[in-house]
Amino acid sequence: MFRDTHVKFGLAPCWGLSQKLQRRVGPGRAKMISLSACKVKAQQAFDYGLLDELVPDGTTSLDRAVEIADQIASNNLPMVQRYLRAIHEGGSTDLAKGLQRERELGIAHYIEAVGDSSTFESAKDFITDGTRPRSKL
Repeated sequence: MFRDTHVKFGLAPCWGLSQKLQRRVGPGRAKMISLSACKVKAQQAFDYGLLDELVPDGTTSLDRAVEIADQIASNNLPMVQRYLRAIHEGGSTDLAKGLQRERELGIAHYIEAVGDSSTFESAKDFITDGTRPRSKL
């Protein structure tokens, strides 16, 4: 459950909630949540985009967090770092500037990768792996 209780107790938000919440759920929902100080249950928070996923019954949040961390750690570390950088730097600006930053970071990556065939070899191995499960579109 989530609840913004600033108005309930006469406190001013000072850590970004008035700005971040409306960017996440839209200004109408942010006003409803913040000005009413109503409780937002997990399913509703998920539907609004406040939660990225709901943890299934029988699984703890910590177990799920470790599972996600393991999935991330199993990937190419430099690319995880570059991708995260693109998300952070691009997400703090408008779409056009974010797309430009992604291109800049991508070009820098491929300039480095040209001399390192392992990047392209691992991609080729993944694509041609006959044992990899395929989705049916």
